[in-house]
Formats: sequence, structure tokens, C-alpha cells
Amino acid sequence: MQDYKVEFAEFLVTSGALSFGEFMLKSGRKSPYFLNTGGFETGKSISRLGYFYASALKEFFGEDFDVVFGPAYKGVPLAVTTVISLANDFDIDKRYSFNRKEAKDHAEKGFLVGSDIKDGDRVVMLDDVFTTGDTKVEMVELFEDYAKVEQKGVVIALDRQETNKDGENAIANFIDKLGIPVYGIICIREVLEILYNRNIGGQVYLGPKEKAKIERYLVEFGII
Repeated sequence: MQDYKVEFAEFLVTSGALSFGEFMLKSGRKSPYFLNTGGFETGKSISRLGYFYASALKEFFGEDFDVVFGPAYKGVPLAVTTVISLANDFDIDKRYSFNRKEAKDHAEKGFLVGSDIKDGDRVVMLDDVFTTGDTKVEMVELFEDYAKVEQKGVVIALDRQETNKDGENAIANFIDKLGIPVYGIICIREVLEILYNRNIGGQVYLGPKEKAKIERYLVEFGII
């Protein structure tokens, strides 16, 4: 397993972004864990998060992309911190872009902020999680009306590896519909493998009790 995945799992729990317990999701499911990337609210933590996204992009795409795109709002800081890390940590200088919720009709018109996107650009989209995929579909459709780009893929922080409210694999449906691959920096089963009974700074975040709850949850809602 790649070193950055191990570091990422440790970073998620030590920063408090990944918690274990009982959490009510928007879907109505009671989840034994929860990821909140909105908790990265300091320069140091968001910078570190950018490093892990950049590491994943380097692994999945090499330098075969032009623009890192972040859907508003959560994707905005992700895109910015990722291109900074790409430049500083990997000497890969790429453009970033994100969308406005409403296009401006004055000054610099349009729905994009940052780099403009033109025909032929190879775009990687970033987000924190993948639930229904509706936001990603919306962005892809907007691009189709804006420029002829190549969608290289979507990268999310954590792949929960579970079905949606209709019992379907939302990521597989997205890939089948649009032909755009989806990658997770890490998936929940890798989290279990890395963190189980692991002592991090004198604390075990994921013990037998937490692991058993997640495994039962995946039996009920997980995808194969």
C-alpha cells in the first residue's frame, strides 16, 4: 500500500476529520463513522490535505492533465491547495479553476473563477465525497456547453464503498453514464486495514468495537 495512503489515514483521525461513533447521514442511515473535510480550517491542515490530493493525482494521472477543477463550494479550497502542493512538492505546475454558483453578467463574465477552460483542456475534478454524483453530473454538463474538454476523472478524499438510497452503486452508475473514472485517495476498507489496532501518538482510534460496527455496516450497505 502506498505510503501516502497510510499517512492520509493517520492524518484524518489525528486531525479529527474522521470520527467513529454513531452519525445520522442525509440518507437517513446511521453510520459508524463520519468524514468532515470542512474541519480543515487552518493553513497547516488544508496545506497537508492538498498534499494528499496532489499525491493521488500524481499516481492516477502523472502529468496528463491541465486543469484541477473544484465544484463550489467545498471543492474550491481543494482545487487551490492541490495545485499549490503539485507545484511545491512535485514540481508539477497546473492551472486551477472553480465555478460560481451564479454566472456574472458584468466585468469578467462567466461561471468560472481562476483559469479559463478552453477546448482540448484535460480536466480533473476534485470533491470530498461521492454521494449521489448529482453535483459532478451538473458540472460535466456545464463544461459541455462551455468548451470541448477531456474529463480525466474525479478524485474524492474517501470512497465509502456503499450503495446509495436506491441500493445502487452511485459511482458505478456515474462511470457507466459518463465514462469518467472516479478515484478515492483512500477507501473505507483501506482505512480499516491501516488503522485497526494501530497506536498513533499513544492512542488507538480504531479498535475491535469500531471495526466490527463498520464491517456490519458494510455487510448491509456496502458494495462488493
